[in-house]
Amino acid sequence: MEGKEPVLFHTISAKKERLPGSAKGGLSRMVRHLARDIGPRPPGSKGESAAARFVQREMEEAGLSVQGMEFRTPETCAWSKMAPHLMTASGAALFPVTSHLSYLLVCMGFLFFLCEEFGRSPFSLLLPRRTSRNLTARIEPLREPRYKVVLIAHLDSPRSAFYYRPALLGLYRASLAMVFTCQAAVFTLFTVAYGGFLLNMDRNILDFFWYLGLVLAVPPLLAALSLFLKGVAGRATPGGNDNASGLAVLIEAARVYSRRKPHHVELWLAATGSSDAGGLGARRLARRHRRELKGAYFIVVEGVGRGLPACFKREGRLLRFRADRRLIRLIKRVCETHVHYGSGFRNNGLYLGEGFQLLSRGRRAVTVRSCEEARYPRNWRWGKDDFDNVDPRSMRVALDFVIAIVDGIDRGGLE
Repeated sequence: MEGKEPVLFHTISAKKERLPGSAKGGLSRMVRHLARDIGPRPPGSKGESAAARFVQREMEEAGLSVQGMEFRTPETCAWSKMAPHLMTASGAALFPVTSHLSYLLVCMGFLFFLCEEFGRSPFSLLLPRRTSRNLTARIEPLREPRYKVVLIAHLDSPRSAFYYRPALLGLYRASLAMVFTCQAAVFTLFTVAYGGFLLNMDRNILDFFWYLGLVLAVPPLLAALSLFLKGVAGRATPGGNDNASGLAVLIEAARVYSRRKPHHVELWLAATGSSDAGGLGARRLARRHRRELKGAYFIVVEGVGRGLPACFKREGRLLRFRADRRLIRLIKRVCETHVHYGSGFRNNGLYLGEGFQLLSRGRRAVTVRSCEEARYPRNWRWGKDDFDNVDPRSMRVALDFVIAIVDGIDRGGLE
């Protein structure tokens, strides 16, 4: 927020005003309880359960009926993401010993790597499971419902790793690109080498292919070791910005709309679990209520505790999925009408969040996340993402932004 005080001055008065129906302490109180009193909340943990009880209590105090849904989840997907890299590296090393098995491992490693990058994780089905949960509350409109809108914020906090250290974060995206390039290069190279083996190519040429393949397999092997260290030594963060801030905005939006019901929007408020386990909570929510939520618009709120709110126009690391076009047009009008509400649009090629999981499965969705001038969020997935990492003014602006989007839909802004 540094350097943006003139913008915030017109949005938030100097007086500590509260929205109608807000509890004492407002947004800061909720973030403090989630990030400091409860603390780390990995998927399926006691901390996540405590956060779910807190959110349920807050929504019920706002007069809403809350429904829970339990499901089984792995604590982390680091192990399933590690497997394709190990298969590729093992396949490259085994080529002189058994070319058939070597090529099979390389093919499977590349295939499963692509599955992981597209939000499908076959190996996660083999991991130990815990119990996680989603919470949903509905607000019926005053008149005939024309739209269904789902506000989503996840309960859990992400797991940290050494490569999320702020000093190393600038290399993170470059390393992702290098790993993908090497995975594709190893697959292409060993396809040629395996064909040459079947056609009795000169052994010296095959040895050259093997040596080159070993060099190209180093980045996937290092990626596997990094994920192993994350799975063994990684610890869940306090999750102040990611995503206690999103939960606070969700609860405050529930209070607002419980007293001022929409006219034509059937509003769902969902606190989802296991976002760090492949967005499993959001996926279970969409699957469980697939008939009721057919044609619904999903607004994912996460990391809104630092900076001005922006929307992700495209999400994905390999193939980017575009946010719903109607929502984009509406949000553009909101940003033009209320210039102090948001900072426009960004593209998310950094991580696979719940918005990506919904978009890649054909859902109409958009993600709202606050951004500063820096390229990466402050203390992103790091142990310092606690209550002190959150600015209450940013959450208030994000709340205004989300309410403006929902109100725009209610007024027929999607037509």
